[in-house]
Amino acid sequence: MNGNFTIVQNKDITSDLSNGAFRLYILLQSYCYGNQKHTCYPSQATLSKQLNRTTRTIQRYLKELEDKGYIEKKRRGSISNIYKMLKKVIQQKVNKAVNSAKNAYKKYKNKLDNFNDYSQREYDYNDLEKKLTAWQRE
Repeated sequence: MNGNFTIVQNKDITSDLSNGAFRLYILLQSYCYGNQKHTCYPSQATLSKQLNRTTRTIQRYLKELEDKGYIEKKRRGSISNIYKMLKKVIQQKVNKAVNSAKNAYKKYKNKLDNFNDYSQREYDYNDLEKKLTAWQRE
């Protein structure tokens, strides 16, 4: 089994996309692989040839992907469109936000016990209870 492969998230496999739109989405992901901006620009003719579909069918699939928020399509004049993979961008931003929140928590974790840079007193609650109950008996 030689050849290239594309990693797909499970939630994309079980999404509400039609089979053809899903195949097109995976093909666009393979074109965008390694691109930090998650963009690619294959022509509709190239996409139709690779998926063995007509150009009009590819246009329908692209519209479905765009309507459901999987891709963003920008026109490049008289040449092919630029396709931006929105799901990848969103996932990347979520991961970045989660990592920054984790780092902020670790950074300020030690500050939780301090108020105005004074460490909190440590109490021996058993000793305190003995003193209080002895005080109440007298």
